[in-house]
Amino acid sequence: MNPDGIHVYLISGFLGSGKTTLLNRMLKEAPPDLKLLILMNEFGEESIDGALVEDPELEMLEISRGSIFCACVKGDFIKALYRIAFVIQPQALVIEASGVANPTDIGRDLFHPVYKGTFASLEKFCLIDTANFLEQYEIFTAIEKQIEAADNFILNKMDEIDRETAERVKETILKHNPNASFVECTYAQVDVAGVFRTALRASPAIEETSKEDELLTNDELENVVDRILDDEAGQVAPPDRLISFVCRWIPGKIDGFRRIADNLPSDIVRAKGFLFENGQSYLYSHVGHKYEIVPFESPRLLNKAMNRVVFIRHEFNEDDVRSMFADQGIELL
Repeated sequence: MNPDGIHVYLISGFLGSGKTTLLNRMLKEAPPDLKLLILMNEFGEESIDGALVEDPELEMLEISRGSIFCACVKGDFIKALYRIAFVIQPQALVIEASGVANPTDIGRDLFHPVYKGTFASLEKFCLIDTANFLEQYEIFTAIEKQIEAADNFILNKMDEIDRETAERVKETILKHNPNASFVECTYAQVDVAGVFRTALRASPAIEETSKEDELLTNDELENVVDRILDDEAGQVAPPDRLISFVCRWIPGKIDGFRRIADNLPSDIVRAKGFLFENGQSYLYSHVGHKYEIVPFESPRLLNKAMNRVVFIRHEFNEDDVRSMFADQGIELL
C-alpha cells in the first residue's frame, strides 16, 4: 500500500446509531488544510442524510437505493472509488455506510488492483446504539456483520442506559470481535482530533498525476465491474430482508403526521425525513420505539416544496402506512 495515498475511514453502524452525527463532528474537527471527501450510502431510495451534512462547501458523493457492499449498487461503488482514486484524489475519504450494510468485504474492494494501490489505509469505526442494541442484535444479522468488520467501537447514547446494560453490550461485541476497543459517549461526542493523523503524516496533498488518456474508458471500467460482480468470493448478500419506501406530500399542518408517527406499525425499524410548516423546516427521526420532530435548517436542503419521509421496515408492505396518511386527510404524491 502507498503511505502517501488516500486514507479511508469507514463509519458503520445499524440504522439510527448516530453515524451522520459522528460524521458532522469529524468534519468540524478535521484540519482545515486536509483535502477531504465524503461518500455517503443510504439504503432508502431517496437521500435524507446528505442534507444533514452541515458543511455546504464539502465535496460529497451519494449512493442510494441499497448497500454499496451488495450487488444491487456495488457497481456504482466501484466506479465511484475509481473516480475518487484518479480524478478527485483527496487525502482522506470518509465512507458512511448504510445502516443495514455488511461491510466485511470493504478491504477487498478498496485494495483491488484496478486502483493501483491508491488507497493507502483503512480504519473502521462502528457506532453502537446502546439504548436499542441488545434488542436489535437478536433480530438483525447486519449488526453481527458490522461488529465482525470493525476495529473501533463507539458506544453511543450512554445517557439512556445503566452500567449493567453497558457491560452486556460490550460482552456481546467482544464475543464476535475479541480485539474490540471501546469509546463511550452521548450524541457521538467523541474526541476525533486524532482520527485524521495518519492522513496528515502523508504528503500535504496527493499529486495529481493521472492523465485523461491513462484512465480506463467507460467500457473498460464496466468490464472491470462485471468481473468483480461475477466473482463469487466477492459477493455479499444483504444480511437482512428489509423494504424501504418513501412518502411525499405537499406541506401543510404537521399535526396529522404526528398522529401517524404516534401509531406506526411496530416493525418500522427506521424512518427519517423532512417536514415543512409555515416556512419552518423540521427533521423527523424515528429509531426503535421513539421519534422526534425538531426544527432543522441546512443549506443542502433545497426542495422545501414537498414533505418526504423514508420508511424502512420488516414487512414487505407499504399499503398500511400509506392508508394512515389517507386517514389523516393527507394526499400522497
